[in-house]
Amino acid sequence: MPRWICWCLALALIAPSVQSQQSASSSETVIRLNVSPAAAPKPALRYLLLPELAEMNPGNPIPGYLACMMDVDPATGREIFGRATLRQADRAARLDKPDWQILLKVKTDGFGLLLPDVQKLRSLANALQLRFREEVALSHFDDALVTAKTMFAISRHMGEHPTLIGELVSIAIAAVTIAPLEEMLEQPGSPNLFWALTSLPNPLISMESGFQGERVLFRSEVGELNELAPMSADQLKKLIVHIDKLREMDSKPIDADRTTRAWLNARTKDEAKLRAARSRLIENGLREDRLLKFPPDQVILLDEKREFETRRDEVLKFRNLPAWQVEAQVASLKSPKEPMLFELFLPALNRVRRAQGRLEQRIALLRHVEALRMYLAEHDGQWPENLTDVAVPLPDDPFTGKPFRYHVDGPTAHLRGTPPPGEENTPGFNVRYELTIRK
Repeated sequence: MPRWICWCLALALIAPSVQSQQSASSSETVIRLNVSPAAAPKPALRYLLLPELAEMNPGNPIPGYLACMMDVDPATGREIFGRATLRQADRAARLDKPDWQILLKVKTDGFGLLLPDVQKLRSLANALQLRFREEVALSHFDDALVTAKTMFAISRHMGEHPTLIGELVSIAIAAVTIAPLEEMLEQPGSPNLFWALTSLPNPLISMESGFQGERVLFRSEVGELNELAPMSADQLKKLIVHIDKLREMDSKPIDADRTTRAWLNARTKDEAKLRAARSRLIENGLREDRLLKFPPDQVILLDEKREFETRRDEVLKFRNLPAWQVEAQVASLKSPKEPMLFELFLPALNRVRRAQGRLEQRIALLRHVEALRMYLAEHDGQWPENLTDVAVPLPDDPFTGKPFRYHVDGPTAHLRGTPPPGEENTPGFNVRYELTIRK
């Protein structure tokens, strides 16, 4: 499957979870919750949303998850998830050493790496979501929290996958856990989960493995590009054909005037460009005496690899900043004067971090909902006038680094996040909670 299609599918998987249980206008997602006052539990960490160490066992959970997909309906080809299968998922989620066992394939297969197991876990998460909702509807809150722990644990284990596509699916799995969690907060007698939500890792999905994997994937594709010795004409021809095949992964067949060969010809025949490429490579640590022996094609390709890695790292160096800082830093980057040969392999950092930030924002908003339920319990069912009146620590909006927007309109408290720049009319990024008090 073309890589750009995989990216689109992975990003699209996150959207349905945001749409659940909502009334949406054309530009925002409005989530209406009818809640009851609820004090913080005692002990404060009586409830948690990830398995704690006392529940864990040694082992690799990934084979256990994949074993859940063994039963298939012969008529439809779809997996069948019975109660025993989902209990198997519960047990797997409480194993402590996730290993996808594909690192060697990442190093050898490059961007052609097949990921058949990734989508299967989304199917398992959907089946668990149905069980979660059933448990919530029956007010079986202890059972519901077991399921919530399993789903968040699966998302965390999926987050260990060494590809960004895998980690986008991990965000999607965490996101489909949010809707039944919201339904639970509406149920009379539902425990307050403020400290449970606060105890979740932040971010819940780190995505570091995926960003590291992107570096390995590119390196595996250009591994034949030698930096130490001159390449033969046959070696260069083979590599050029391979680069064209890579470029065609994300588009239709390349026109004759846009082939890698045509791109190289435009540069190798220009002595000034060739000289400049050698100079940049020398500055980057390659020995001048070696470079003078390299064919022009090899020099230009090495320089283009250097340029790709430079531009890639100019983006990836921001990856662990807060979402609002990533937005500002990426916006400040200058566009290059001309596209690179390997442009399509630049990681879409802003899109990926926005997906991650959207999940962070939803969890932060739910912390606010639970903080407000605590306030109601302590103040005779009255909403606070301002969030500063709430005694427990509240997180800032990941997309602004500032407090969430809040106001009270009669019996309804309105709580909303701020979308990142350019997403003001995108419902999934423009989330507002309307909270009323259950009578």
